[in-house]
Amino acid sequence: MDDKFASKFEIDTLNKLLNKNFSYDLAIILKKIGGLDYRKKVFINGECIGILEFDLIDLDWKFHPYASYYLIEEPKIKIKPTKRRLKGKKVPVDLIENAEELKDIDENDYVGVEVGNYVGVAIKKGDTIKIKDLTLKKELKFEKIDDYLRKNHERIEKLEKKSLSIIKKYYEICKDKGYAINASFSGGKDSSVSTLLANKVIDDLEVIFIDTGLEFKDTINFVKKFAKKYDLNLVVLKGKNFWEYLEKEGIPTKDCRWCNSVCKLEPLKEYLEKYKRVYTIDGSRRYESFTREKLGYERKSGFINNQINVFPILDWRGTDVWSWIYLNDIIYNELYDKGFERIGCYMCPSALNVEFLRVKELYPELFNRWANVLKRFGYDEDEILRGFWRWKELPPKMKELKKLLKSKNK
Repeated sequence: MDDKFASKFEIDTLNKLLNKNFSYDLAIILKKIGGLDYRKKVFINGECIGILEFDLIDLDWKFHPYASYYLIEEPKIKIKPTKRRLKGKKVPVDLIENAEELKDIDENDYVGVEVGNYVGVAIKKGDTIKIKDLTLKKELKFEKIDDYLRKNHERIEKLEKKSLSIIKKYYEICKDKGYAINASFSGGKDSSVSTLLANKVIDDLEVIFIDTGLEFKDTINFVKKFAKKYDLNLVVLKGKNFWEYLEKEGIPTKDCRWCNSVCKLEPLKEYLEKYKRVYTIDGSRRYESFTREKLGYERKSGFINNQINVFPILDWRGTDVWSWIYLNDIIYNELYDKGFERIGCYMCPSALNVEFLRVKELYPELFNRWANVLKRFGYDEDEILRGFWRWKELPPKMKELKKLLKSKNK
């Protein structure tokens, strides 16, 4: 799964949860793992210290520490040296040197433990604790992003070289056969990189941005700023009126994204009709999702018959994309710093639910407009806040969540 540097918002979230003061220049790496919504492993200098996730029941952030977290946090509970196997076991109270500390810990809460040359994580169980995991004591040093970049710059240069060769290959095909070539730009980090790489190779590259009418103003402003700064030949296409189609098509969902066709693909198809064949440089990467994992470097569009999409940064991870941006001092969309991962329509059903709740916090007028639409279509507050509206047919994990909520609310 994909990885990335922790954003300013994510670092702020970790600091709040852990009562820490991590600075924004630290190379804290987050790796996606499966879950109901946002769920990522947190790495410091290659060591996983725990899982950061957004809890859809409590609608709050949670941190689940691993044993390695207590390499940077003083364990609260001291256990007497013993030859007993402790991992996965309840600890007899007489082995706990400071058992009185357990009084301040709630049932099932995490607590750090120290036993001999080991530290670890345990869970409060009654008047004792159950050890989840232990790790050998060692110094865990923090790495700064600048240090990470110095160590990895050669690999990033190799990735760039390969991506440029892919773009050159298709550019030569287009020149030889008289085909058109352009770049797709969304205002996000991936298409920023693929567009700038393509602009290095292709003369007078046409860069296409589709304004769906549902974009954040931040994105619209960024696209203009980006195009001006890097002297891009920007073409802005307008999507069809989403609100008119909404009444006929219903709420767009993950399993029925009619909005993508209406607001993006149809206007693009109309614009590209003038070409016999067109190759489009696209910033999709294989690590973004299981669907994209199977992509090759080119794919014929399933919607636009004369379009072939080319994926020059297919092999890049999220940290590679951000490394290239930092190494080249490239400007990026500030929505990333505000807690958004998907740059696009503000109520995209494919976004994480926690992102929609960020819309509620930062752009209440946008949230309220969509929430009122959802209510009109029969969704209640729980279904709106927890993102049940994002599916026509709920997947098993969301059905289970709905059951848990019902039992909790009884």
